[in-house]
Amino acid sequence: MGASLYLPEAWTSDPARRASARIPAAVTFQEKWRLALTLLRRTRAAGITLTAVVADAEYGDNSTLRRTLHRLQLPYALGISPTLTVFRGTPTLRVDPTQPRPRNRRAGWPDRDPLGVRTLSDSLAPRAWRRVAWRNGTNPPWEADFAALRVTPATDWRQRRFAPEIWLLCERGLGPTGRRRHYLVSLPPTASLPQLVRLAHQRWAIEQHYQDLKTELGLDHFEGRSYPGWQHHLAISAVAYAFLQTERMRPRDGPRLTFPQARAFVQEIFTGLLFISRPQYMRWMREAEQRFHQLRI
Repeated sequence: MGASLYLPEAWTSDPARRASARIPAAVTFQEKWRLALTLLRRTRAAGITLTAVVADAEYGDNSTLRRTLHRLQLPYALGISPTLTVFRGTPTLRVDPTQPRPRNRRAGWPDRDPLGVRTLSDSLAPRAWRRVAWRNGTNPPWEADFAALRVTPATDWRQRRFAPEIWLLCERGLGPTGRRRHYLVSLPPTASLPQLVRLAHQRWAIEQHYQDLKTELGLDHFEGRSYPGWQHHLAISAVAYAFLQTERMRPRDGPRLTFPQARAFVQEIFTGLLFISRPQYMRWMREAEQRFHQLRI
């Protein structure tokens, strides 16, 4: 697990806030996509093999992040906004590379116009769509209609080059009001539609882990205002998560322990410890129970 706290620029540029929150001098403002790339590099430096990167549109819309992932040779499936523009296929740039950078459309515009991905997906013929099922963990299978085509993101042509051609994966939920989602997927041109779908929906596992950390282990219950305090809280939550996952995976005769069961078990232990350390709580509960019965009578 890796995590890094995003601090708005107002917190890193204000000396009073830095002092009150005990923010180290080495911590400077970084956009979320820069933090993500830093975590990726740390993970690889630790010797962990990464097979792919998955993220939502906040990261997928960033061309610098995508360009870096290509340079690192890391496959990815990134959600993107419906307004992100792409070229269908790989266009030809009408420009002489020996001349200075063009300053007008005629001298340096691609031979086709870019389209928003939602506009492009809306223009696809019905036969371009195919129903695909996938499974998230042990949940029942999900189904949606998907279409995939090769596109070139309309980002780098002004520098007299094109971004690499990749897959645009379009998702259309079932029913008249089904959700619409779009992804850029950097798998090879030979990848099948089910492979694209499976990779794009690998984010579910990450989101589930994050949800477990928040709802079952209190990651989002930190109420302090210091940077070291947050780091300590994050480390404790991560260690607890790793321990519980290890316990869940331990071979046993019966069914595996679930997070809700572990939470209930831990709650019982701490409730017992609370009443042992505060015996007056039990007396108050008995008095409250007696008054409740008197009122019912």
